[in-house]
Amino acid sequence: MPEEYMESELILPQAEEKEEEKQMEEGFYGGVAVGAGIPDCYRTSSEAAELHDFFASKFGAAEDESGDFREFRTLLSTLACFKKDLMGVANQVEATRYQPFLTQIDMEPIAETTARCFAKTIPPRDLELAFDKWSKRGHFLIVRMCTSANLTEAQFEKAEATYKAFITDLYDIAKDKCLTGTPTIDAEPTPREAKPYTSTDISGREYHGYY
Repeated sequence: MPEEYMESELILPQAEEKEEEKQMEEGFYGGVAVGAGIPDCYRTSSEAAELHDFFASKFGAAEDESGDFREFRTLLSTLACFKKDLMGVANQVEATRYQPFLTQIDMEPIAETTARCFAKTIPPRDLELAFDKWSKRGHFLIVRMCTSANLTEAQFEKAEATYKAFITDLYDIAKDKCLTGTPTIDAEPTPREAKPYTSTDISGREYHGYY
C-alpha cells in the first residue's frame, strides 16, 4: 500500500472528529429569549395570548393594522416578558432587554425596572406608578379598539376583565419579587428609599452668609 494513502487514512478520521466537535459546539443556547409566538413571551401569560388573539382577528391584517393595535401588542409583550424574567430562576434581565421603550407606555425602559426588581432597589411608589400607567394605557387602548371595531358591550367587558386579571396577576408576582428582601448595590446592603441627611456639625451655628 502506498505511503501517501496510508497517511490520508490516518488523518481523515481525526478531521471528521474535529468537524463533529465543531458542530456540537454550534447552535442556540438556552432557547429563544423572548419565547416563540406573537406577542413576545406569548406562552408566559394566557391572558396576554387571549387578548392578542382577540384583537388580532379584528386588526391583525397588514393592510388593516391600526396604530392602537401595534401599541397594544407592544404593551402585552412588555408585560409578558416582564413576567417571564421575574419568574425565571436565574434572576437575569433577559427577555425584557429586547423590549422597546415607549413613553406612552413605560415610566422607564422595562429592562431597567426588571434590574431594579432583582436588586431590590425599586421603591414601592415607583412600582405602583408603573402599574398605574400600564393599567390606564391598556384600558385606553382597549376602549379605542373596541370603539373602532364596533364591538359589543359584552365583548368590551370581557376584554377589560381579561386585561385587569393580567395586570393583577403580574402585580402580585412583582410585589413578591421586587419588594421583598434587602436592597443591594455591588453586593452591599443599601436603603431602598433615599433619605434626607443633615450633618450635626452645622447644627446651632449662626449663619453669616457666603462671605
